[in-house]
Amino acid sequence: MPDQSLLFVAGLGRSGTTALMEVLVAHDEVALGVERYKRLYPRDDEPVTRELFGQERFFDFSDGLTNLTPEQAPEWAPHYEAMRAKWGRARFVGDKMVAIRLQHVWETVPDARFVCIVRDLEPVAASWEARARDPDDRGWAADQDATKAVAGWNRSLRRVRRAVRQRPDHAVVVEYDRFFGDETGISLDRVLAWLGLDRSPEIDAAFAQVHATYVEKVAPKRRTLSPETLAFLEEHAERDVWDQVTGRLAL
Repeated sequence: MPDQSLLFVAGLGRSGTTALMEVLVAHDEVALGVERYKRLYPRDDEPVTRELFGQERFFDFSDGLTNLTPEQAPEWAPHYEAMRAKWGRARFVGDKMVAIRLQHVWETVPDARFVCIVRDLEPVAASWEARARDPDDRGWAADQDATKAVAGWNRSLRRVRRAVRQRPDHAVVVEYDRFFGDETGISLDRVLAWLGLDRSPEIDAAFAQVHATYVEKVAPKRRTLSPETLAFLEEHAERDVWDQVTGRLAL
């Protein structure tokens, strides 16, 4: 892949990584997987290498490194068909990850670039709680509830802050509400400019769709975390890090 750059969309689970990925891959020069190496990223004993993103290797799902294969998660089959069709000509290829392992990736692929997304704790925790309480949600552990979300939220913010401060040419961060809630897409323009990409009609159409979803479904959504849970979140959330990441560092 001599002429292709590696690009990752990174964020804590339930922070908008999928929607952000869907906007970016609308561009003809961007092809990303859906947690293609989901089970690899948390490992310290196995590196992330550029060879994993060669076309033949990437679309061979026999390695067991994800449960989101076209066979196991057929809703993603059209996505992978579209990515395979443009993989060889794409300028950026890569994946989305919810493990936030930027430094780990940089150890073996120092030129990899990351677009990180962060979201305020309460909606993230409420989403974790809803999924943990759903007995039919086999893709989410029952103990990964709202209180467990706090530690992951704090850790992800610290890792994003470190990466953006150390390597602003290789990592940028956007804030969920600011990105999806702005009809004009100012944050999107900044991300595309950082990547050296034009804002194509396909990008506009994809962004309009996620913005409409945000306005119609996400923003008005009522969340029902208990007062005790909300107090726990407030006590343990590292709000100073959130303010730093979303204030001075976010696009």
